Amino acid sequence: MAGLAYLFLPISGALAYFNGKRPRTRFHGLQAVLLGVLWPAALYAGSAIGPGATFGAAVAGAVIWLAFMLIALGGKDPRLPLIGKTLQRWAADPSA
Repeated sequence: MAGLAYLFLPISGALAYFNGKRPRTRFHGLQAVLLGVLWPAALYAGSAIGPGATFGAAVAGAVIWLAFMLIALGGKDPRLPLIGKTLQRWAADPSA
């Protein structure tokens, strides 16, 4: 279930977070929601710079999305830099 959180960003991530029973599933759900917000924001920012930046943001986002989904399906837990540990804490204790 954790790897499937990345399938349809950010909707599948929200479903995984709110319906997940295990902290791992909830963590990947939160991370998928964040990735589903950051990727379009990067595309928008890239469009303000130019076509090359937009293309770079699209390719980088696609690579990160695919890598996170495949790694999570493989049983490992990739984390976004800077916020990954915080997301794990939130997933373990949703009241925090």
